Amino acid sequence: MNMRSFSLAELSSPEIGRVAASAVLVLPVGAVEQHGAGLPTGTDALVSAEIAHRAAAPLTGVPVLVAPVLPYGSSHHHLPLPGTLSLRSRTLLAVLGDLIESAAVAGFRRIVLFNGHGGNDDLIRQAARDAVLDLPIAVGAASYWSLGGDRLAELAREAGITHVPGHAGAFEAALTLALGATLPAASSSAPSSGPVEPPREPAYGFAMEHGWIARMGGVTDPITPATREVGERLLDHLVTAFTAYLEAFARDFQR
Repeated sequence: MNMRSFSLAELSSPEIGRVAASAVLVLPVGAVEQHGAGLPTGTDALVSAEIAHRAAAPLTGVPVLVAPVLPYGSSHHHLPLPGTLSLRSRTLLAVLGDLIESAAVAGFRRIVLFNGHGGNDDLIRQAARDAVLDLPIAVGAASYWSLGGDRLAELAREAGITHVPGHAGAFEAALTLALGATLPAASSSAPSSGPVEPPREPAYGFAMEHGWIARMGGVTDPITPATREVGERLLDHLVTAFTAYLEAFARDFQR
């Protein structure tokens, strides 16, 4: 099925109506939050949107439309540091539910929430679970780093990157450079050694403590190992992984 564009925002209402029932709609989700002195606050939204568009571009057998990125996420844990605009978790869950319902009313039957922010990870899956209770649709949910597998960690290690995905560290810096973004001038004075230890998951299961992000200084590791070339290798792998995800999702939930 030929489409003039795979970007939902560039198509007219009739064009969308003609393909919605057979298409997969990708809704990228990000965040606006502090990323230390070295990265822009919109990093998560930029990365998720770019991977989604690059993954959709080569798909010919599967009609895929990419919606405009939802730039805000559940980031209240970053509020102690400047630059964070956050939705409460329950608000994000409601927003995602409304967007999925709107897409279903428009005729879409296959929808994928594609996430670029750790604080949204549980919520995108819950939104998918909730949506299919009442709507006759299939909803996928994935965070980009979860699709990269062992190979993503290997590529990072080869470049001297220790935290995948980390936060505001070398991994995200490399991806941001690969997108052609200009890092803030303050990145030259960002931590270059002695990574701050992020919270560890205890042996007995998940646990969190008040104020953990502020104690880390808002970053998990130095950005020093990041280069554009490293970022391009990471990005290529992530795009390939998400392309494979979309193909499998479309195959498993044929309409």
